[in-house]
Amino acid sequence: MAAVGGTTAIAATFLIARPAGAIPVAQAGCEFSSFTLSPASGFLPLTNLRRVSPTSETFLKAEVTADVGVSAGAEVRLGWSVNSGRVTESFFGPANFANHQEFFETRSTFAIMSVGAGNQTVQPFVRVVGPSSARATFVNRCSTVEGSTS
Repeated sequence: MAAVGGTTAIAATFLIARPAGAIPVAQAGCEFSSFTLSPASGFLPLTNLRRVSPTSETFLKAEVTADVGVSAGAEVRLGWSVNSGRVTESFFGPANFANHQEFFETRSTFAIMSVGAGNQTVQPFVRVVGPSSARATFVNRCSTVEGSTS
């Protein structure tokens, strides 16, 4: 009888004190659609906005990954917008996101950015650099934003 009571107590503990998720929903997500860019497109959002609310000034780690196909002679550049501000390239991290390969390839990188306390938004943007005929096609892309945790 004691074994049944002990098992019930353990089961109740796990139901009540479940571990927190590693990354809250507002800070991570994927888009499972495709789009194609040309140099004339300029910067376009790679994924949706991600939100984080640090309690003090901190560094955020923003990460992106995507399957990308890039035309010969072209490259994809990555920029970031913080709090819906101007897209900034080569400031928070690497700007070269993808170059031409024979086939589509998964690309990943991250950026580190300093932000203040309170509600913050981060969004990755991409553009194509190359001849006017250059194209880049993106599919199945994801992004996350993580702040310091305690």
